[in-house]
Amino acid sequence: MLAPVEVADDIFFVHGPAANWIILRDGADFTLIDSGYPGDTPAVLASIRALGLQPARAAAVVLTHAHVDHTGAARHLSADHGVPVLADEKERAAVRGEEQYQVTLPDLLPLLWKPRVLAWTGHAVRAGGLTPNAIGTDGTASGPRLAELPGAPAPIATPGHTPGHTAYRLAGGTIAAGDALITAHPVNGGRWPRLQPIHPVFDHDRAAATASRRALAGLGAVTVLPGHGPVLADGAEV
Repeated sequence: MLAPVEVADDIFFVHGPAANWIILRDGADFTLIDSGYPGDTPAVLASIRALGLQPARAAAVVLTHAHVDHTGAARHLSADHGVPVLADEKERAAVRGEEQYQVTLPDLLPLLWKPRVLAWTGHAVRAGGLTPNAIGTDGTASGPRLAELPGAPAPIATPGHTPGHTAYRLAGGTIAAGDALITAHPVNGGRWPRLQPIHPVFDHDRAAATASRRALAGLGAVTVLPGHGPVLADGAEV
């Protein structure tokens, strides 16, 4: 089982096989930020139960964006438990499967000669990266609505990776960065872990993504919870 790590009071980070998720606990209730690939759903549910929580008590799944490696278990929680799935207004069509801002295999072809990229691509496909993951229940992740959720995640607009990509400010100087800032990814290569942009092949609007990353990096977060790679706290891996 992937063990949740408490990075601040009642803020738990799970470093998944290829994408991460975050659990914000408030008594028996919780908010889930992102939810891995579809194939990660059993691991997401196990990590929730490891904290003594029940999946049906999720107040909401809050998405940084609607890529399939972040929406995986959200579909199960929505369909089986009626959990609302919240995202920025510009992500809602993608959540419902009406728009697609996802990287494709043809996009990756120029990079597949690298063994690490080929291995990651194989894992992504096996984890459901090519599986439609449309979610019927969704809503807008507005500030007032989020403020009522466990952990009260505060949205930070970080468009570019996708049109409505959103990071979230949490308690204790912690930021859930999604893919606006990551610390590791097989397609990136290089030295890990460190704050870095995700490979531009994944970005919808590279100029906007660059501006958002610079703005997010300038916020001076004590702890960064990335969409990919380990937690960094005060510049060190947790």
